[in-house]
Amino acid sequence: MPQEYMLWSDLVALNSSPNAVSASFNKIWGTNPDGIALNDTTYYNAVTPAITQQYGHYCYKILGQINYSEGTQTSPTQAIVGSNTAYNNSDAPAAISLTVQGAWTETTAWSSSITAGMTFSSEISLEGVFKMGMSFSVSTTVGQSNSNSVNKGSSATVSVTVPPNSMIKVDMVATMKTETMDFSAPIQVSGMMGANFPDRVQGHYFWFNDVGSLVPQTSGNLTGTIQGTSAFDVQTHIGQAQPIT
Repeated sequence: MPQEYMLWSDLVALNSSPNAVSASFNKIWGTNPDGIALNDTTYYNAVTPAITQQYGHYCYKILGQINYSEGTQTSPTQAIVGSNTAYNNSDAPAAISLTVQGAWTETTAWSSSITAGMTFSSEISLEGVFKMGMSFSVSTTVGQSNSNSVNKGSSATVSVTVPPNSMIKVDMVATMKTETMDFSAPIQVSGMMGANFPDRVQGHYFWFNDVGSLVPQTSGNLTGTIQGTSAFDVQTHIGQAQPIT
């Protein structure tokens, strides 16, 4: 699963702050720390380089499993995706074979957001199948809204008997369907933060604690939607004969 370093700014999403983290260290060790450390960064009067970096105690944001749920589905619509016309300029009926080429665009659009205050810049993959049968596979970053399109096509050959001096139009008709799926995933915070104290505490100036003991909440949420539009049940419709004028 994608992961990246936790930032001080992420504390807002965890209902915390640097001051609250410092207070948690004070509560655990009975002494107010001079400074606190997170990965390669520090806050207040902290030892540098950051003790979490010096001792290899890092803290990460880890994207959990992405879960999908059925969203809305619009009513199917009929669309003409191609047509061809058979002409008979003679004075006798004629059997004419013609090919109809159809073309349409299959579109996937998506958007996502994250718990206020938290960031997650790593690329994520969205993969699945809509209820209507269309599959999707896209890569995106949190907060991005985008879409991609794929050109699709079909062809059919039909034979029609055209009356004298007449024409018959043959349409290729598709049922266009649009469906939306919702998705969500937890973003879990895991690892350690460090604190340096003005005097030895139980024999040490530095102490490290699990982030879960320092903040009241250890996860945020990624949420979003993905929408697909495609053609199904592609068929040919033979129209009525019309006189050639």
